[in-house]
Amino acid sequence: MFTQILWTQLKWTRIPLAVLAVVTFAAPALAWRLGAAGYQGAASEPMAIMVGFSAIGTVLMVTACLAGFVLVAHVWNLDAAAKHVYALSLPLPWSRFVAMRFGAGALSLLIPTLALWLGSLFALMMVQVPPTLHTYAGTLALRFLLGALLAYALSFLLQYVAGRRASAVLLVLLLSGVVVTFVLSVLGYTRLLDTIGHAIVEWPGPLAVFARDWKLVDV
Repeated sequence: MFTQILWTQLKWTRIPLAVLAVVTFAAPALAWRLGAAGYQGAASEPMAIMVGFSAIGTVLMVTACLAGFVLVAHVWNLDAAAKHVYALSLPLPWSRFVAMRFGAGALSLLIPTLALWLGSLFALMMVQVPPTLHTYAGTLALRFLLGALLAYALSFLLQYVAGRRASAVLLVLLLSGVVVTFVLSVLGYTRLLDTIGHAIVEWPGPLAVFARDWKLVDV
């Protein structure tokens, strides 16, 4: 049964997955090209990659977030358009179906992750990295996967708990965060805000995977 759900989900999301795979595969080579624009000579190519990824790393973080969100929203909209007839027609309890739907979407994130890993290896073939620097193709791909899984899990939780009100709930949460931050800043609780921010984005915070730079070549 899980194989059938996985195949159906891959069929529904083949276009978004293909776009994500193209973006993640091209990102490392694009980073090298952007970084190499201000450098001359083979000896400076590793530095060109490092400089390029100072900008492309942000693109990968945004792509990871979008990957998780798009896969959830796209499949949910298709299910909702059919009034969840497909889910109700299966000989499964709703809780088990939701678990399988979650697992199928999580597995599909391996496609853009694999594309990023292959794209990183391809970009590294274009340069000669000196012994003083190290490459992190696998680490970068793993970090992308973890970030995409986190975004996917949060989007999945919001969508399948709030249903059609997910957009409104998300807007309320975002506005609430902005208002609370503004009020605490006005009242002078900046140290409290810093503490909360560090607890969220630094290890073992929930968003620690998105902190620091995402690099393919580093010391």
